[in-house]
Amino acid sequence: MASKKGIIITAIILAAITGASFMIWQIPTNPQMSVVVSDFESHIVGIDERFKIISNAVDESFEQMINDEISPNDYISIAEVSSSQINSQIIELVESEAGDEWFDSYLNNLESLRKYNSYIMETIVLANLLNDGNSISDQKELVTKIEQLKQESIDYANLSLSTRP
Repeated sequence: MASKKGIIITAIILAAITGASFMIWQIPTNPQMSVVVSDFESHIVGIDERFKIISNAVDESFEQMINDEISPNDYISIAEVSSSQINSQIIELVESEAGDEWFDSYLNNLESLRKYNSYIMETIVLANLLNDGNSISDQKELVTKIEQLKQESIDYANLSLSTRP
């Protein structure tokens, strides 16, 4: 037969293990910081300014790659960093929870960033093709898609500006 002391010690150990497991389960594994935005106008203007800097760098680097001034690998490195920065801006816009009067402007700005990010991804595809020895003249369809995505990004950015209160 089991002694009372053994049963009590076993119960305490099981309770401690269960309690510790529950505590670990309650601790968030991915604590996230949230951004509280109170001035939506200055927030979206700040995003626009950062976007202009990023897009100018990408566009300039893309032109340099097309003109054989930088290698496709160098362009890919620049584009990947820029894409990551654009993704950060997209997350920032989504988490800002814009009010009703700013919602349309934020939504259009978000679409502009998404289209520009798609543009970057397609330019990376082109850079990889150039790395493989293909010429730009062989990639007319891809170049057309790249130009279209860039124009759509510009159109959404203009729409964002026109829908601001």
